[in-house]
This record gives sequence, structure tokens and C-alpha cells, in this order.
Amino acid sequence: MRFGEKLRYFRNERQVSLSGLQEATYFSKSYLSRVERGLRNPERLLAELADQALDANGQLVAAWIRDYENVPPMLEARSGGEATKRRAFLKNATLAAGVGLTDVAGQPEQSAATVARLRDALVPDTRTSPVAPSRASLARAMTRAQRDFAAAHYADLADDLADLIPLARIASEPVELAIAAQVYHLATRTLIKLSASPYAWIAANQGEQAAHASGDLRAIGDARRDLVSLFHRAMEYGKARDITTSAAKWLRPQLKGASAPAWGAYGALMSTGAIAAARLEDRHSAMGMLQEADEAAQHAPNIVLSHGHVATYKIGVSIVLGDAGTAIEYAKGVTPDEIPTQERRASYYTGIAEAYTLWGKTDRAVRALLVAEKVAPTEIQRAGTRQVITELLHRDRHSKLSGLRALARRAGVSL
Repeated sequence: MRFGEKLRYFRNERQVSLSGLQEATYFSKSYLSRVERGLRNPERLLAELADQALDANGQLVAAWIRDYENVPPMLEARSGGEATKRRAFLKNATLAAGVGLTDVAGQPEQSAATVARLRDALVPDTRTSPVAPSRASLARAMTRAQRDFAAAHYADLADDLADLIPLARIASEPVELAIAAQVYHLATRTLIKLSASPYAWIAANQGEQAAHASGDLRAIGDARRDLVSLFHRAMEYGKARDITTSAAKWLRPQLKGASAPAWGAYGALMSTGAIAAARLEDRHSAMGMLQEADEAAQHAPNIVLSHGHVATYKIGVSIVLGDAGTAIEYAKGVTPDEIPTQERRASYYTGIAEAYTLWGKTDRAVRALLVAEKVAPTEIQRAGTRQVITELLHRDRHSKLSGLRALARRAGVSL
């Protein structure tokens, strides 16, 4: 029985639909269907993830090794004629470059161009006087920008924000200032993701001013969180923890009856502060902040702050404290579907990878990184994830781990 047939056998035996297997492996249903019918040569990652999801006890991995270990990856199983072969080659060359691997993940962006786009919007060469749009059109533009951030589409987001930042600069009314603060907040988060801290500080400073001028609790919470993140990146952990503590004292009494987004901002602030407290080995403060975040998640919009969101920070705190086993237990306590955004879902998998790296289970770490890449390719290019990949390469200098060297190349890590 070939791999595809065996995959279908175990899927039917375990009563798992193609949709269910897609959720477990992040390979699209069309891809899985072609593999089962022998029309597609699968990646080893699929064999490993499916074997685990379908409780196949190593049989699917063994079938993949037998059928495909010596077959060039990503080639179509059957093709006829030179024209078909050329089409297959071009298609698979694109796939090998990391494009179109799944229906879920976006394409990798050019981070340098994205940073430059945001920099030029935040610090323009010349001052312009944009025409203020209607509140409704501004809200629609913000919704699109938030959607791009949640999907980790940072290049598209930079285009959105480059149009919004000039409008944020001229905001004057409280409602407009609250929206302006959200524009700067998204710009800050994106620049942090892209390791462009100097420009992130500019966006955070402008966001802090707009947030306090607006008086909006959500905007103030988000602005404080941005400062916590930036002080954390500057290794000013004490400052980051203290900002979180003082902001909590001011915000918490006002949250009774507050909007759901304000609760979400508060919980995100607490989650971020918990990481800084853990860096100081202040376990008590870190655990208290995570407890606050858990409570906030009960009042917040799911897409802003869910149980799954908080779990990713619990994983992070456990890793910082050196508790790899606890981090994995937190990971097991939440399913990826409970994390509604691709950006945070990818962070969930990179956190698992870091925990397994700390634990010495390098094969599982690589597998988690490959899944994270399928969810949101841009997250693999972040400094922290690149550091994990570098550590894995050092542990296995000949890189025998499945897919590690190729992953390193895609992440821009020197081999």
C-alpha cells in the first residue's frame, strides 16, 4: 500500500475528514486529496504531522520513507509530454521558493521595503495636508489594516498604514484621535515584528500622544503595551515591568463597564508585561499578570484577546523561566483553532519550537517551525525565530533533521 493509500486508510479508520486533517496539518484539502490519489508527491512534514494526528504509530512516516525519501520534493507524481513537464517544473520551482504551499498562509514579504514604506510615512520628506476622509471610510481602512496584521501580511499592511499615518497626524477630535492611536499602534507592532526598533519608537511616541489626548481606554492600553514591548527589546526589563504595573493600577479600576476592546488591550498589556517580569525572574509578578490577562480574555473580543492568545504568552513566560515542560503543557491545553489570528497562531508554533529546543527535542522543534512557516511565513524571519533555527543548526552541524537547512535558507540564516 503506497503512502497516499495508507494516509486515506488511517484517515477513514480514525473517522477524520479532509477538513479535519487540514486543521491538524495546515496542508490544504486539495493538496491532501491529490496526495491520497497519488497525484502529488508529499512533503515529509505531512507524513510526520499526519502520523501524529491519526495515531499511526510511525507507519505513515515509514511509508513516506519507502516511497519518497529518494524522490525530488514537490514534483508531480504523474505527467505526460514535454509541455506538461515544463509546466510542472515552473509550478514546483515556485512552490520550492515558498509560494503557494497552502491555502492558509500568505506569501513572504520583503521586510526591508516594508520598513522603508513605514519610515517614509512616519518621517516624511515634506509636510502635506491630506484631505480628511469620512469617519466611516477611515473605520473601513482601519478594519482592513487590522485584518492584514492579523494575517501577518506586513507588506499589504505597510501600504494601508502609509495612507493612514498622514491622516492620523491631523486628527483633532477625541474619536479621531482614538483611531489615530490605533494607526500608530499597528505601525509600532509591525515595526517591532520587522526588528526596526528605531522607527517603532517614533510610532510609539506618536501613538502615546494621540492615545492620551483621546482619553480612550483601549488606545491608552495599547500605547502602554507598545512602550513595554520596546523597553523589553532594549533589555530594560525593569522599566517594562514597572510600566505594566503602573498602567494596571490606573486602568484596572476604570474597566468596569468598559468596552470589550478596552479589556482586550488591558489583557494584551498584562501578557506582554509578564514576559518582562519573567526576564527579571520575578515569577510572582509574571504569574499575576497572566492571571489578569486570563480574566481580561473573558471580556475581550476573541480576535483581540482569546484564551489561545494568552496561552502563547504563558508558553513564552515558561520558556524564559526555563520550564520547557510547563511550556509544552500550556501548549497542549489549547488547540490552534482557539487562536483566531495567523500572526498569533504562528507565534504559538514558534513558542513550541523554542520549548522543544530548550528541552533538547530537536526533531519536534523543527517540525513546529515548519508548521509555523506554513501558517505565516513572515514570522519565521523574525529575530527570535532565526535564533532558534541557528541553535538547531549548531546542534546538528550536518543538518540531518528533516527540512532544517532549507528552512534556514528561507529564513535568511547563514548555514
